[in-house]
Amino acid sequence: MKLLKNELMRLAAFMFMTIALVGCIKDELPNAEADILDVVLSGDANNSVLTKKIDLNSVTVFVEPTFNVSNITPIYTLSEGARIVEGGDITDFTTPQNVKVVSEDGKWSKIYRVIFAAMELPIQYNFDYWEKKSSTRNYEECFERVDNGYGEITNLYMWASGNAGYAIANSKAPANGYPTFKTGDCQEGLYAACMQTLWVGPAGQGSPIAAGSLFIGEFSGKGINIMREPMKATRFGLPFNKKPKTLKFFFKYKTAEPMYTYDSDGKKTGLYADPITGDTRDYCAAYAILFDNVKAAQIDPEGRNYLDGSNILSSAAEVGRAILTDDDKYGTDGDTYVYKEIPFTYTEEVDPVRLAKYEYSLAIVFSSSYYGASFIGGLGNIMWVDNVTLECCPTDPDTGDSSSEDSNM
Repeated sequence: MKLLKNELMRLAAFMFMTIALVGCIKDELPNAEADILDVVLSGDANNSVLTKKIDLNSVTVFVEPTFNVSNITPIYTLSEGARIVEGGDITDFTTPQNVKVVSEDGKWSKIYRVIFAAMELPIQYNFDYWEKKSSTRNYEECFERVDNGYGEITNLYMWASGNAGYAIANSKAPANGYPTFKTGDCQEGLYAACMQTLWVGPAGQGSPIAAGSLFIGEFSGKGINIMREPMKATRFGLPFNKKPKTLKFFFKYKTAEPMYTYDSDGKKTGLYADPITGDTRDYCAAYAILFDNVKAAQIDPEGRNYLDGSNILSSAAEVGRAILTDDDKYGTDGDTYVYKEIPFTYTEEVDPVRLAKYEYSLAIVFSSSYYGASFIGGLGNIMWVDNVTLECCPTDPDTGDSSSEDSNM
């Protein structure tokens, strides 16, 4: 009996050592990925980056129009152990360049087409272009089609939504079952953007509802729990070099429920009264904000030069806004799109020199529930938006100064 016990102990020890050894061998296997994960520019040059997009075989970095792309040093972040074997020393990007990455195990490689495109953000948005963002999830995201500076038309990923967060809770939803999606029910063109307020429930990990939204900026979960800190995931605004005068758009809005508050399980806890008007009707959000991105970075504890869900309408960095305030925000009649022109009002002067240096940022935001970021709203409320135009003040061709004529300051 004692012998059998000793044999069993030796067998168990052998199995444990074998499992541990296999685990170590597996952990130490060379990585088979050959991906470019990120690209930045060194020092102050990185401040000239407007936005970027990395696909399976391409890297597109949009920079300010005045940025010199003929002499730059990109800094690439690669898959673990991967290395660049061709194109890593290229500094002249006046034409697209190829960069070859080889995996750590040496068995796999990719050739990326790298573009540094000097451009300005467009001021007309038709929401005609959408693409599926995940091979396993059905949600789509909107993008613009612009000239990339090389005489080519490129996808500009300047619009974001909270779809990626909702996908964590309901990954099997169809495209039109996400908070934000495209629709053929448009005012003109191919599609319009459609946003709806949906129930998430306990799967939201404290985010019981999801309001549809579409905004200029980025929705990112880097370094945070998206479901528990959704306001930090919304990064509003991209650098802009014009002084907005009027926000113009077509929209319609239908409400099914008033504003409710919810607990973490998604159960209604009561009606919510707007703190300003006392009204319990849910209403949509449609606004544009111009803010000082240098000041935003200075007053943010983490030095972030963008706004998020907690301060998009309350930041001291804001210099001007255009916001929908009339009764149509509570709901429009019928299925006909309503046209709006909303002038910007400014609380301080816009410095034309700093404007030309992209030290201001623009955020445009649409949402099916105004207080949706705080998980307050009415389920089933839907907003459609199409053909948005941002009219800007004329620029003096000699000085580059934007005129303040008719801009309320």
